[in-house]
Amino acid sequence: MLRLKGVIPAILTPFDENCEIEGRAFEELCNYLIEKNVGGLFVAGTTGEGPLLSLDERAKLFKLAVKYSKGRVPIIAHVGSISLKETIALIKSAIEARVDAIAIVSPYYYRLDEKAIEEYYIEVLEEVKEIPVFLYNIPGLTNNSITPNLAQKLFNQGKINGIKDSSGNITVIKSFIDISPEFQVVSGTDELFLLALTLGAVGAVSSTANIFPEIFNNIYNAFINRDMGLAVENQRKLNELCKIFQYGRFIASYKYALSLRGLKISSRVRSPQRDLTEEEKDIIKESIKNFI
Repeated sequence: MLRLKGVIPAILTPFDENCEIEGRAFEELCNYLIEKNVGGLFVAGTTGEGPLLSLDERAKLFKLAVKYSKGRVPIIAHVGSISLKETIALIKSAIEARVDAIAIVSPYYYRLDEKAIEEYYIEVLEEVKEIPVFLYNIPGLTNNSITPNLAQKLFNQGKINGIKDSSGNITVIKSFIDISPEFQVVSGTDELFLLALTLGAVGAVSSTANIFPEIFNNIYNAFINRDMGLAVENQRKLNELCKIFQYGRFIASYKYALSLRGLKISSRVRSPQRDLTEEEKDIIKESIKNFI
């Protein structure tokens, strides 16, 4: 059974001058992160601009991640989409690509009650055979919350293995953690990483981890070794980085920061996301120089 741990970057998707997936840059980024001892790669999520990619592009990304990782870390494919039909198609693509697990965001845009969300997941999960499944709760972007009650129900039925929670609500995270010692909870809120670990979370899926996986590793390893002073020190550094990157407001800021770390990656993003102005780039360059 797959057991997640540590930091799992929500890996960025590099684009070329035509705004198509840039395979070489993606390979470089995969290798960079794996060599930094991350605990896995979360592919085609929010930070990876998954909702802005076509179904074929996401399927391509799943295959590339598996190819470039070469079994060194688990690949978690985000297969959630706005419709049941698209989500099922992405599940089939992820399984075909031989990823290690899938994550499924709640249905989004339309505001749904818990009964509708439950029926959606039950139907979706009928398509999943012998692959670990993690729910993905990010109500600030989807308009729909996955409740601990629903997660408990699906877990008891043997349909899911855990959840990535990006609610930003520590009480909600604790409620997921309390479901079972076997229910794997990963934090999707950088500022709560250390606190989530102390409550029983197994790790984090993070945008900032694309740039500074070392800081997450420092927090995680210090926590495991019961060096809370070092863990708190690094959590403070992470909190400062969250402010610099404006809590993920501009995906281009992460891509630009990677170029400052020496990677050959463009800051191009898919519309309606936008690139940074030269002034914004200068601010990031100056702000993170002490972290590099």
